[in-house]
Amino acid sequence: LVPVQSSNSKKKRADAKNTQSKKKKPCVKGISYQLPLESRKSSFAIFEAQPTISLETQLKYTQKGHAALRSFLPNDVIQQLRFELIPHAAKHALAAWRQKVEVQLADSSEPYHRQNAWSITNNLDSIEKCHDFLESLGMDPTTDLPFLQYFNTWRTSSSNVPVCPTVTESCLSQYLAHTASVLMDCSSVRLYQDSLFHKRPGDGWTPWHSDARMAPFDTSKMVTFWIPLQNVPSLEDGGTGLIFVDSSHSDFALPYWNGVDGKEYDRLEGRYDNGSGDDNGGVSDHMPLAIGDITAHSGWTLHCAESATSLEKGQDRYALAITYVDGRAEVREDVLTWNSGNISSSEKGDKEDVWSFKSWVQEVEPRSQFRHSLVPMVWPVDMRE
Repeated sequence: LVPVQSSNSKKKRADAKNTQSKKKKPCVKGISYQLPLESRKSSFAIFEAQPTISLETQLKYTQKGHAALRSFLPNDVIQQLRFELIPHAAKHALAAWRQKVEVQLADSSEPYHRQNAWSITNNLDSIEKCHDFLESLGMDPTTDLPFLQYFNTWRTSSSNVPVCPTVTESCLSQYLAHTASVLMDCSSVRLYQDSLFHKRPGDGWTPWHSDARMAPFDTSKMVTFWIPLQNVPSLEDGGTGLIFVDSSHSDFALPYWNGVDGKEYDRLEGRYDNGSGDDNGGVSDHMPLAIGDITAHSGWTLHCAESATSLEKGQDRYALAITYVDGRAEVREDVLTWNSGNISSSEKGDKEDVWSFKSWVQEVEPRSQFRHSLVPMVWPVDMRE
């Protein structure tokens, strides 16, 4: 599936056709949509639907820490997401490159880099300068990075208009929020973030990691829906979908005895057994994924993705990840530990997603129940903000 670029004539016909019905669209004024009104009404009705998550899927998620939800979203929704998100990524590429530089500085062995990560990054006013700086750190920006990442595209602009309205509808929908409640087995759900992942041809592999280490919450209940915006082939055919370590979300011994970066993380394939008898070390995936298929994984499930060396030019892989947490999850104190205004001084967790939560995390009281518009309650419906 590729983004559909309408010709001027098609656009004029579509505009003329929808002139009388614009005010009836279930969307915010000022936003143009790729899909015709009737198609949009039909496909986007899914967001108000009650999800049907089989007991088998719930059991797999509970046991393994991940599951596939086949044909979960209509093709038209995925098409509209591509239509909005790919131009957004192109427009905000500099921010994505700055984020990659800041992550490297936050993990640097040089105190100066760690303590001045923000100021250094903010002075990089072009993608070329970001490339040059990464090279000065010994990195190849074309092969050493796993992806470019864009946070919270669901939020509104300064004029209170959704930047990517279909992402907004998806993130705030009762369809996804209720599904999150079922899988996490919790009565209330908070939207944490969305992230667009752009894996370019030649990008490196995504190392083993767990999402909850990057979040500011103290909770075991977090779920991420990984939504590919194109077909994903099998792993053998070059697929770059997520690969999971089965049941790693319930492996309390790994971080307890080995810390967060011990050498045991380099030999995970020999640590687990998924009970299938195929001697794959408990590592599995859900590829191939068709349009509309998505995966769900726990915040503590270890996962990775292969490199994009097999992708040809123009075959960039885009995926939207939407993450929810238990509505009662509290913010930890350590994420508020700042040094000269730099959150990268925090000693716990991983700093990869600081860009996602730094805009609100200091405005809430740690170790307390809270409300904040940037991380809203989305389930149940009567708790929505």
